[in-house]
Amino acid sequence: QRLACMGKMVDRSTSSVCLEWLSAGAYKNAWKAVIRPSRCIYSLSELGPHEFSIGGRAFEREDFRLKSASGHNLECSHFSLAEPSEDDPGQQDSRPPRPCVLYLHGCSSSRLEVLDVLHKLLPHQLDVFCMDFAGSGLSGGDYVSLGHYEEKDLGVAIRHLRKSGRVTSIGLWGRSMGASTAILRASKD
Repeated sequence: QRLACMGKMVDRSTSSVCLEWLSAGAYKNAWKAVIRPSRCIYSLSELGPHEFSIGGRAFEREDFRLKSASGHNLECSHFSLAEPSEDDPGQQDSRPPRPCVLYLHGCSSSRLEVLDVLHKLLPHQLDVFCMDFAGSGLSGGDYVSLGHYEEKDLGVAIRHLRKSGRVTSIGLWGRSMGASTAILRASKD
């Protein structure tokens, strides 16, 4: 007689091996490896200085937190052209809103990934926004969903950017889990 084990039909003698594997916790450990991968822990100093230059132009990074729909802190950074110097009281923030690329990191990673693309995007009059998804990097949460709940985190970031008045349009650039998150969000927005 044949039985189903892990979606496959096996002989009764093989099914006991399958049940032993499941009961020994191997299945549970495999599942945990997917939803709770190793976490990329880093210090904010690894994102570089708050003020920096690329190609002779001054840029700045603003770090802040947003709250996810599930109540977790989402650690975020917004990279943009530097504001006029505070030493000149006649200067106001005259930066017009600019297009923004929202960079979405992969599984077992963090917003540190954005460092690989900043030098390609900022000189082209683009702001860059990144965040640690819940369950990743320095953000709160214990688990990832490979895009499902991360899409909700992305929605929080998009709403923030739209309300800020700092951006004209938003483009999504995702790697691995970040790419699946972007696809899931694009179907809604």
